[in-house]
Amino acid sequence: MHAMRLINNLIGMTCLALVIMFTTRAHAQTVSSLVETVETSAASAASADGLLPLRENKNDRAFTLERKPVWEAGVAGGFIDGFDYPASLDPNVVQLALPFFIYRSPLFRFGGRGGASAVALEQPRVKLDLSIGGSLNAESEGNRVREGLPDLDTLLEIGPGLVVRVFDKQWASSGRTLITWDSELRGVISTDFRSVDTQGLVASTGLRFRQRNIFGLPVDVLAKLAITAGTEQLQDYFYQVDTEFATASREPFDAKAGYLETTLFLGAAIRPFPSLRIFAGAATGFFGGAANADSPLHETNNTTGFALGIVWTVFKSKRFIDVNELE
Repeated sequence: MHAMRLINNLIGMTCLALVIMFTTRAHAQTVSSLVETVETSAASAASADGLLPLRENKNDRAFTLERKPVWEAGVAGGFIDGFDYPASLDPNVVQLALPFFIYRSPLFRFGGRGGASAVALEQPRVKLDLSIGGSLNAESEGNRVREGLPDLDTLLEIGPGLVVRVFDKQWASSGRTLITWDSELRGVISTDFRSVDTQGLVASTGLRFRQRNIFGLPVDVLAKLAITAGTEQLQDYFYQVDTEFATASREPFDAKAGYLETTLFLGAAIRPFPSLRIFAGAATGFFGGAANADSPLHETNNTTGFALGIVWTVFKSKRFIDVNELE
């Protein structure tokens, strides 16, 4: 029964996602066509008056798509030293080594940084898609403040994401500087793969900075600053303490919607060979002023986690596709 409920919910979410994606894509293509028509008319009028068309602005030409293989396959390994949930002090360490597969088409993407996604709009400056993400489970046993509470299940997220390029500059040294504004709105469900529950919505927005090929070397740096908020249902999942779970050191607490966290990520990657990429990074979460900072499950105002990984691309397609996809 629980398995059927999980399958039915996932099928329903997938169908709804596809309907939204195709509807959004249709509207996006219509808007894009209208914009091109207006710009063409404006360019013709400008040429007649001896003016410079908008399309020939040198700053516009700086925004370009990337050529990527249609598919890639290889082996990836990683070590992540994080925490159970925002403002938790209980460590959650993950080590893994797995084969990977990446597929790219004009409509669907699988693998890579974005997980799985359906593309509604993709232009050099703007990308709108419907993506899937998530986080791993965490046991309450052994966690001082959550002892006796239900375990935190695996979280799955699905919803639209918008990426807008604010700055894109190619340097003479072969380096490239990119700044994007990234925003996401996702529905959240939790599952232990026997049952499934909805956990509200999570929204985030922030700036991402990338510097490729520093001083002409195969070294990239990355920074991201993002703000996240959640609905009451999601906040309840992390910070609510019902009366039945109250103890002498853990008073009942009614969580509320609002600000969840601000995160700052700093990382670097090196490519000793074109097919090999090694990366490391650190993420600091700032939780001061969060909507549920008074919860007994809110342990700290900041944490820092670390990640280390390696990606070896063994095979890749001879066919390429132009995409708005930045590693």
